[in-house]
Amino acid sequence: MLGYAFAGRLHRLAGIYVESSSSLPGPADLVFLALARALGIRVVTYVRDAYQLFPEYYPLTSLRRRISRAAFLPVFRTLARLSSAVAFPSRGLARAVLGEGGAGSRAVLLPPGARLPQVPPLDPAARGLLFVGSLAHGASGGDLLLEAMELAHERVDGLRLICVVPAGQGPRMPHEWVEMVRGGDDEIVGLLPRVLATVTPRTRTPYNDLAVPIKVLEYMGYARPLVVTDATETAAIVEAAGCGVIAPATAQGLADGIVAIAEAPARQLARWGDAARRAAEEHSWDHRVQQVLELLEVTP
Repeated sequence: MLGYAFAGRLHRLAGIYVESSSSLPGPADLVFLALARALGIRVVTYVRDAYQLFPEYYPLTSLRRRISRAAFLPVFRTLARLSSAVAFPSRGLARAVLGEGGAGSRAVLLPPGARLPQVPPLDPAARGLLFVGSLAHGASGGDLLLEAMELAHERVDGLRLICVVPAGQGPRMPHEWVEMVRGGDDEIVGLLPRVLATVTPRTRTPYNDLAVPIKVLEYMGYARPLVVTDATETAAIVEAAGCGVIAPATAQGLADGIVAIAEAPARQLARWGDAARRAAEEHSWDHRVQQVLELLEVTP
């Protein structure tokens, strides 16, 4: 990066967009951005997560993790001061990183973007509930989802949980109504004729209440109703869009939400699905790109 800068190439840049990873920015990152700002180049930083601050996602099991936890806020607040604008997926995450007032309240909100694949029409007779990701992580709600599905399966004939996991991952589930599919985006679209709704079973934890799962926005693009637990930011997105059912983050509560979707009239299912797709279009990646360019004050 320093070679790039001292070769004079920084002068050619109209702006710099930084998307933080789950690891900390290093000294070279900060020096590079400070130099860019000194040259009048706008820098927009997007902070997508803050796992280090929350033990349910980042247990302090090693010295390296303890150092990362202690350094997280000072380093990211330095990164924020070096940026022309700082964006977060939610206001809650902004406050957790930058503080309750001042910079935290001025942060720009950029929820994750949504893909807009070509999808088949919703079949009201479908009985599949789609979940993408690992069922193994407790905070992601895997155990909660399995318990809720078991209760819902007793009340609605034919319900199935379709779990899409990355290739090479995912153990076989000990339930006949769980279908494990290994694959990615293309495989998901192929499953949609059998999918009635998507499900996000996040448990209520401090981090889950302020985070915005990327999967929620992606699910909207599938034009199916969403069943989500009442984690604060997730519930707010679904409520604003009017695209599904918000359930208490308990096995019985989530089961009731699943049953409510399964027993809903076809017209209501269509309304939820259409609302989900409209919300995805409003949150499309193309729209996110335009927002970033506006923050950078760059004309494409």
